[in-house]
Amino acid sequence: MNLDVEKLYTELRMTQIELQATLRVKRSSKINHYIEAELLDVEESMRRLENGQFGTCEISGELMPAEVLQLVPTIKSKKDLEQMQTYYRKSLH
Repeated sequence: MNLDVEKLYTELRMTQIELQATLRVKRSSKINHYIEAELLDVEESMRRLENGQFGTCEISGELMPAEVLQLVPTIKSKKDLEQMQTYYRKSLH
């Protein structure tokens, strides 16, 4: 693994540990559902890093923008990116 991949993997691993610890605390099952879903996304991103598929769209196989992957390493497809962009607006300033 190169340095950037190692750093990303380490960040994902730390997030995995935090999410697992959070699930050990008793709380509403509605909240746990979201935490469990995020944990699955983190673990899938880690697997994709391990097998060399990280950074490719799960639907088309195209490369995802590196700047997006740095911000949201659990993004799965260009469709997800398009949905994110509907909420993101650049400042007019």
